[in-house]
Amino acid sequence: MKDSDQSHRFVFLVGGLIFLATFNRILLLLLGQHSHWRAEHSLAGLILLVIYGGLVSEETYSQKRLWRFIWVAIIPTYIGTVFPDIDISLLGIGGHRNPLFHSCLSFWILAAILDGRGQLARYVVIGYGIGLCSHLFLDAFDRAAIRWLPGGLLIDRMWLVGNSLLCLLFPSGGRTKDKLTDKTIVS
Repeated sequence: MKDSDQSHRFVFLVGGLIFLATFNRILLLLLGQHSHWRAEHSLAGLILLVIYGGLVSEETYSQKRLWRFIWVAIIPTYIGTVFPDIDISLLGIGGHRNPLFHSCLSFWILAAILDGRGQLARYVVIGYGIGLCSHLFLDAFDRAAIRWLPGGLLIDRMWLVGNSLLCLLFPSGGRTKDKLTDKTIVS
């Protein structure tokens, strides 16, 4: 955003953090989630989303585009914070922290599927990447052991941090046509 929009950035960051903390609590209650781990993972992802939207994208997003980004990316971010723990449902607790689920693989598959599909698809990929990144990064500092990786805790942490950072390599914008507004967007 331009220099004249600095007050809007501050309002966005503060208001966004308050809104997302409330949104997270309501969503957890609606989904019947009582785990403090789930609350921490999802809240960390949503906070990272607001920080990305308010700080990282300040030069490329107008006020309208910033809010549009948040509304499109909020659910993919939440899904990204939940996705790694799906291995518990599929493989049981003994298969938890499977290297396939606790990696950036799902992010890159989603990015490949949605590549070139417009700005809204790009927002979905960015949101999912932010959510997945936050989950993997938190696990790295929670003494999380990745199943079937040799080398102990140091290798496990390197795996989680490395994969979390790879989730922040977002697809390039380029010139795309937005299907909702039928306008060409440069990002």
